[in-house]
Amino acid sequence: MALRLRRGTDAQRALITPLDGELIYTTDTKKLYVGDGTTAGGLAVDTAGAFLGTDLDLNNYNINGTGNVNVTGNITATGNITADGNMTIGGNLTIGDAATDTVNLSAKIESDIIPDVDGARSLGSPNNKFASAHVNTLTVTDQIDALSINANVIGNDSTVLLNVATGALTATGELTGTIKANDATVFYNSALKTVNASTGVFTSTVSAPTFTGTFTGDVTGSVYSDDSSAIIDGVNGTVKFDNGSMFANANVIKLKNGLTTVDFGAADDTASTGINVYSVDGAPPIDMIGLAQAGFGGAYKMAFTGLHGSMTTPTQGTAGDYLGAIQARSLDGSTGNNVPSSVVTFQIDPGTTVSADTAKGKMMFINNNGSASVPDLVATSIVADGSMAIANTISYAPLATLDVNGFAKLKPLAAEPGTPTVGMLAIADRITWDPVSVGSGNAYPVFYDGAAWIKMIA
Repeated sequence: MALRLRRGTDAQRALITPLDGELIYTTDTKKLYVGDGTTAGGLAVDTAGAFLGTDLDLNNYNINGTGNVNVTGNITATGNITADGNMTIGGNLTIGDAATDTVNLSAKIESDIIPDVDGARSLGSPNNKFASAHVNTLTVTDQIDALSINANVIGNDSTVLLNVATGALTATGELTGTIKANDATVFYNSALKTVNASTGVFTSTVSAPTFTGTFTGDVTGSVYSDDSSAIIDGVNGTVKFDNGSMFANANVIKLKNGLTTVDFGAADDTASTGINVYSVDGAPPIDMIGLAQAGFGGAYKMAFTGLHGSMTTPTQGTAGDYLGAIQARSLDGSTGNNVPSSVVTFQIDPGTTVSADTAKGKMMFINNNGSASVPDLVATSIVADGSMAIANTISYAPLATLDVNGFAKLKPLAAEPGTPTVGMLAIADRITWDPVSVGSGNAYPVFYDGAAWIKMIA
């Protein structure tokens, strides 16, 4: 026989409270409900297997089977979730609800890791850093703060900016942060903006308010001493030097602390020090200016000091020593060499004896009458006693007060000298001056004996 249940529309069901265990069937929605004596409309029974009428309590049992679980809403689980296969999660994902929670990735990441906001997210923190990062290319748009970097740094144009093997740094632009050397000393202090190279060598461009150490290269800007006074004024282009012994400012150089000379080079130098002064407009390259003196001893002089022996252990000079010289040269345009033309020498007279407090002098005015390769030196010399040899060799000693190797020429005079003295020689032109009344004819030599002019030829 057939079992017939209580029935009605779904709207009618909602108006009654079925007894505990009573079944109700809705004729319009085709669904079955069971009463519990308290719930209006009863509880739905999923007769088609499409939904549950209430919460499902597994009572420590599992749901086993093959298929999919499709849920619209939230999944809340207490315990662990284990899934085999792939997992796709849409929407935002929050992993962990406390700083003590951890994530362990045993798998590899096969996609980019991209933050949601540019420049707002960090990897690690000051107190929780990653131990190592292994990357092929590192692109940084802001700055790198690191105790050390062991890698070549290469620019966008493939130029090696930092070579780890050689330690060479080639860079232009801005460098931010403190730089330390291998011994942990601070090479560049970013807070104080100072560079301390110590005994090392820094090759590059340095731009800093303060530089400590030895600097080799070009300097752009002003340089200040320890008392903040400007040594090099980069704005006005002036140099001011004061080391306690010498003071230089603009074109003025002064000596201090009782010093009287400026030394170029030293006695123990292994190579000579020279000074080249160029004059391109005819102005005197060296102009010595001093007060005129009434006596020779106090007049300012250009001095030559010739040392005998060695520079560091000089000894007493000897006769014949050349003490100095002034030379004139000319450029040989075919070879580019300088050809000696003339020289003025200063010598200890070879014909004298050097003794304590005595070094008698000799001067020579020498002209090169030949070439640089085959010189022909013609000298006019003045020895210690004032005797002069004209147009002779450099080793020739005059045999008279005036020793001429050649001819002497006197110009005929048209009038008697104003104040003739004994020993004076002259040539009378015989036209307007004829002191001995020779009459017409050629000019003739005369000698003044203190009272009258005497004709020297018959």
